[in-house]
Amino acid sequence: MTGDLLSIRAQLSELRQQLAKLESLRALLGDELTDQKAQLLEAQVRTLAETSGGAFLAGDVQVRQGDFVARDKWQLWVDKVYLGCSQDQVPPEELLQAYQRALAMECSRLPLGVVDPRFLQTDVRTPVSLSHIYVDLDVMAAVREEQEKGGALLPGRLLRGAGGERTPLLEAIALPEVTRFVLLGDPGSGKTTFVHYLVFALANSKSAQEGSPLLPEGSLLQGLLPVRLVLREVAARCIPLDAPLGEAAMLWRALHTDLAAHLGDKAADRLLPYVQDRLLREGGLLLLDGLDEVPEANRRRRCLLEAVADLAAALPPERCRLVVTARPYAYADPRWHLSGFHTLVLAPFDDGQVARFIARWHQAVGPVMGWDEATAQGRGERLKQALDDRPYLADLATRPLLLTLMATLHTSWGQLPEDRAELYEETVKLLLSRWQRAREIQGPDGETLSEPGIARALSVAEDLVRTALHRLAFQAHEHQASGTEREEVPADISQGEVLAAFAPLLPDDFNPQVLLTYLETRAGLLVGRAPGSYAFPHRSFQEYLAACYLADGQEFAAELRDRVWHDPDWWRAVFLLGVGKAKQGGLSNAVHVVNTLVPEGPEEVSHPELAHWQAAILAGRALLDLRFPAASRGQPQFEAVLRRLRRWLVALMEEPEALVPRERAEAGDVLGKLGDPRPGVGVVPASPAERKTERGGEDLTDLLWCEVPAGPFLMGSSGDEPDAHGDETPQHRVNLPAFLISRYPITNAQYRPFVDGNGYDESRYWTPEGWAWRTGQREPDLSPLRDMQDEEWKRSYAGWLARRTVDRRDRPFWWADPHWGLANRPVVGVCWYEAVAFCHWLTEGMRRAGVKGQVWRSGRISALQSPLSNLRLPSEAEWEKAARGSQGSRWPWGDEWLANRANTEESGIKETSAVGAFPAGASFWGALDLAGNVWEWTASRWGRTSIYRPDYGYPYDPEDGREELDGADFRVVRGGSWNYDQGYARCAYRCWFAPGFYDFDAGFRVVVSLASSAF
Repeated sequence: MTGDLLSIRAQLSELRQQLAKLESLRALLGDELTDQKAQLLEAQVRTLAETSGGAFLAGDVQVRQGDFVARDKWQLWVDKVYLGCSQDQVPPEELLQAYQRALAMECSRLPLGVVDPRFLQTDVRTPVSLSHIYVDLDVMAAVREEQEKGGALLPGRLLRGAGGERTPLLEAIALPEVTRFVLLGDPGSGKTTFVHYLVFALANSKSAQEGSPLLPEGSLLQGLLPVRLVLREVAARCIPLDAPLGEAAMLWRALHTDLAAHLGDKAADRLLPYVQDRLLREGGLLLLDGLDEVPEANRRRRCLLEAVADLAAALPPERCRLVVTARPYAYADPRWHLSGFHTLVLAPFDDGQVARFIARWHQAVGPVMGWDEATAQGRGERLKQALDDRPYLADLATRPLLLTLMATLHTSWGQLPEDRAELYEETVKLLLSRWQRAREIQGPDGETLSEPGIARALSVAEDLVRTALHRLAFQAHEHQASGTEREEVPADISQGEVLAAFAPLLPDDFNPQVLLTYLETRAGLLVGRAPGSYAFPHRSFQEYLAACYLADGQEFAAELRDRVWHDPDWWRAVFLLGVGKAKQGGLSNAVHVVNTLVPEGPEEVSHPELAHWQAAILAGRALLDLRFPAASRGQPQFEAVLRRLRRWLVALMEEPEALVPRERAEAGDVLGKLGDPRPGVGVVPASPAERKTERGGEDLTDLLWCEVPAGPFLMGSSGDEPDAHGDETPQHRVNLPAFLISRYPITNAQYRPFVDGNGYDESRYWTPEGWAWRTGQREPDLSPLRDMQDEEWKRSYAGWLARRTVDRRDRPFWWADPHWGLANRPVVGVCWYEAVAFCHWLTEGMRRAGVKGQVWRSGRISALQSPLSNLRLPSEAEWEKAARGSQGSRWPWGDEWLANRANTEESGIKETSAVGAFPAGASFWGALDLAGNVWEWTASRWGRTSIYRPDYGYPYDPEDGREELDGADFRVVRGGSWNYDQGYARCAYRCWFAPGFYDFDAGFRVVVSLASSAF
C-alpha cells in the first residue's frame, strides 16, 4: 500500500503543478477557459483522493466557491504543508494563509480589460503579473485651508497635478503619525490597481512571512495583515435597504462573505474571529475600494460611510490603517467627509513614472510576445520616442489607463498610429470594448450575476452607441465654448444631456437608470464625475468625437471652417482631428478641408486680419499631420496647396505686428517643418547634374547679409545707466571698417552640411586648442572661475562641461532633438571651438564654389559684386555696432523696451524660435535676433585670469590681442537669449563662456570684412 500511496502522491504532485501553472495564466487565458481546465484537473484530484480512502488531498488546490469535501474529511495542503485533520481542527492560521494565497492570486492579475484581442491571441506561455508592471503612484495632500472652510474639496488644479508637493503613495500611507486615509482619483488614475498591488504585496505567502520586496524597505506597511473589501459589493449584500444607521458589523459581515467566497461558510465562521483578533492585537491594513460605486439612493452611501466611521473608531489607530478609495465627486460634499481621515489626491504620472511603466511593460510582455530582451527594450524606446515627438501623446500618458491603452496599441501594432485621428479612433474602439465586455457582479442575495456590455444592455447596435457619443461630445464642446472659463479639461455633462443624446436609440419602456449605472460604475468613453454629472476621460476624446459628429454631416468642411474662423482657439483641436478623420476617406478629402479654411494666398487678400494669420498656422499644422511635404511630392494639385501655405507663413514672419510671440514662434516652427524658403535661412541644394559628377555636388549654405558701413559708433554703457555693469564701462567711441553680418544666426539647416560632410573630422578647420578639445586631448581650463565664492555653482559648471564626452563632440549636443534641431531654428549646443571651425569650413567651401552672396538693404535683396571669403565670428565690437547702430541705442530697435520684439524670457516661448520670427526687433542695419533667441559667440577674448576682472576690458582695443583665435581663454558672448530677461538682451551687455561651453541657448552668426568698393 505504501507504494500505491507514493504513486498517488506523485500523481497528485503533478496535478498540483498543473493547477498552479493554470492559475498563473488566468489573467491571460481568461476566467472561462481557466475554470474549464481547472474543473477537469480537480475531478482527477477527487478521483485520486477517493482511491486513497479519503486519507488526504495533496496539492495547492484553490477552492474558489464553497467547501471542498472528500468523504468525511476536509483535507488541505497549504504551502506544501499537509493538513490531514477534519475541518473543525484546521488551525485558523493555516486557513488565513489559504485565504491570503487565493487573494494574492486574484489581485496579481493584470487589469487588462482594455487589451487588444490581437495581443490576447498570442501563444501565451509566460505569466505576466501586476507586480511586473506596477509603478508606484504619487499623491498630494488636499489643500488644508479648503478642508477647513468646508467647501468643495478638490479644485481642478489638484486633479491636474498642481497645488502641492508630490509624495510616493506607498510612503504617504505609511507615515507613522497618520493611519486613516481617503484616496481620491479620477477614473483610470490607478486607485483599484494600487489596492490590488498592495494586497498582492502583503498577502502572498512569502511576503507575509518574510516582508515584501515589493514595498519600500523599512516601510511600516511591512507585515501588516491585508483586508480588501469592494464597497459596491458591501452595499449590495451587507447593508439592508431599510438600515437606519451604518455600523461596523456591516463591514465585518462583508468580510465574512468574502472569506466564505474563497474558503466556504464553515471556514469563514472559524476564520473571522481569528482575523478580528489579529487586527486588534497585531494590526492590519484595511483597503475599502470604490466609495463612488455605492449609490446614494436609500441612504446607501451615507450608511456605508457611517459603517466605515464606526469600524475606524473600533480599531486601534496605532495598529490598524484604513484606506478608502473614491472618485472625487463621491467625497466632494463636506457632509460625507470621514472625520480623522487624511485626504490624498492621486497625481498624474510624471516623466519618470511614464518611463518606468514603459520599461516594465515591455520587459513583462516581451516573453509573452516572443521578444528577446533587445527587441523588448527597442520597442519600449520607440514608444518613449513617440511620446517625446508628439506632445499630445505625452499629455495622455500622464493618466495610467490611457498610457496602458497606448502601450497596448503599441504592443499590438508594433508602433502607434502615425495619424493623430487614427490613434484616437483605435483608442476609442478599445475604450468602447471595455464597455462591451460582460463582467460578473454580486446581487443583493449573494448570487453571481452577469452584467452585459453596454450595447447589449441597451438593445442597440454598437455603431448607434458611437452615434450618440458623437452627438453628446459635439454638444458638450459647443456648450463649453460659451463658458466664462474654458479650462483644458473635458466638459461637465449633465444627466439630462446624456439621456437626451441616447434617447433616440432607446425603446419607450427602457429604464434610463441602466444607462446611468454603466456610466457611474464602468470606465469607458464616459465616466461619472459627480452625482448626475459625467465627462469624457480626456478633453481630446471630447474633441475627436465632436469632429466625428461634424464628419457625419453633409457640410463637414464648411462647418469646421466657420467654427475655426469664429473661435480659432477653441475649435483648433477639433479642426486638426477633423482633417485626420477626413483622411480616413482619402488624402483628397483631407486636403479639401484644408483648402476650405485657406482658399486664397496672402497676395489675394488685400488686408489680412488676425483670423487669416491664425487660419494659416492651423492649416499648416494640418498639413504636417498629413505628412504633406512627402505626400504632395509629384502631385501638382497638392504641391500648389503646399506653396500657398508657405507663402502665408512667410508673409506672417515678415509682418511685424500680426500675432503675439507664442503664435509667431508656432508659425516659424510650422514653416520650418513644411520647408522654409526664405533667403538666408537654409541651404542652396546642389543640382541633380552636380550630384552626378565624380566629386559630387555640395549643398551650399545660403547666407543673407546686412551691410554695416565704416565709421564710428558708441560702445559700452555710461556709468549713470541703472542696469549697467562695470565691465560695460566706460562708454566710448570705436571706429570700425565696413563689414557684412549675417541677417540671422546660423540655423540648423545651414550647419548640417558641416556635420554631414567632413567638418568635424578635418583638423585644418580647428584651432590647435579646438582640435585638442574635439579629440579629447584637452579639457576646458576653468581657472577664471577661481574667485567665485559659490562652490556648488562651480561644480555644476564643471559637471555640465564633463557631460559632453568625446563621443558626443562630433555634432551639436542637441543635434537630434526634434525641437532644438528644427531646420530654421538657430543651431545650439555648439561651443566656441565648433563655431570657429564652421567659419573656416564655410570659407573654404564658398571660395571653392565662387559664391558671391546676397545682401539685404531696406527690404530689398540684391546680389553682391564680389565672391565672399574669410568668413569668421564677429568681434564683440562688430557685433555691438550691428546691434545698436551708430547712435548707441539700448536695444536694436531703440532705447525703450517693447513687447513682441524679441524672444526673451518675457515672450513666454521658453525655447528657441525660428530665426527672423520678430521682424519688429530688427536693428538699424536690418539684422534680426540680435536681442534674445540665443547667446551669440564672438571672436573676442574675455580672458583667463578671472571672470570678475576681464583681461580684455574697455576701452576696446582691437590691437591688444583680444581678437586672436589661439589659446583657451574664456570668450565673450552677446545678445541674451530666450532663457534670460530683457536686461541681458541690451546691446551693451557683455557675458562670458568657457570656449568648450555648450548650451541650448548658445549659437552664433558670421561676418565678412569687405572693402567699400564691394558695395
